[in-house]
Amino acid sequence: MTQAVPSLAPRIVVGVDGSSSAKRALAWAHFMARTTGSVLEVVTVWQNPPSWTGVADDWDPVAEARAMLTACCAEVLGDDQPSDIRLTVLEGPATAALLSAGAGARMLVLGSRGHGGFAGLLLGSVSAACAEHAACPTLIVHGDDLPPGPTPASLPEVHGVHHPDDAGCRAASPAGRPTHKPGEEGAR
Repeated sequence: MTQAVPSLAPRIVVGVDGSSSAKRALAWAHFMARTTGSVLEVVTVWQNPPSWTGVADDWDPVAEARAMLTACCAEVLGDDQPSDIRLTVLEGPATAALLSAGAGARMLVLGSRGHGGFAGLLLGSVSAACAEHAACPTLIVHGDDLPPGPTPASLPEVHGVHHPDDAGCRAASPAGRPTHKPGEEGAR
């Protein structure tokens, strides 16, 4: 098991499970880390299955989790990965592990729903519990928009996410109303 390494540098902690919601959260966490001069810590959590039936004897959950984290970071961040990025693999219930990882962080960032969510829920159980109990500010990423700045071209195509600078993507005004880009139908 890999443990979070304490540091004096401010951290933005993001929970990643490989879902498209978590990948958008990673993009926003990276943006927040760059914007605030914080270290980006990407965390995933694994837990022993309730029954070992069907689990291969040579299963290495830590190696599998680290490979998923590495792949997600490569897909979402591309060549823009910070040199001081931290990949953290924790064992245990996801909510407790993420709350622990977020202790002392500048911000905890999570997708609104990860793998295992029930269709129709606005928030997954882990993100809802973390939002309620975190000791630091918590950002729950909803929707498909990505933060400003560089985003690998493959991310929008693969996951249907939108970058605010993409043609045809509508941004929201501070009041939450859609805005239109110049030249778009309905532009004012």
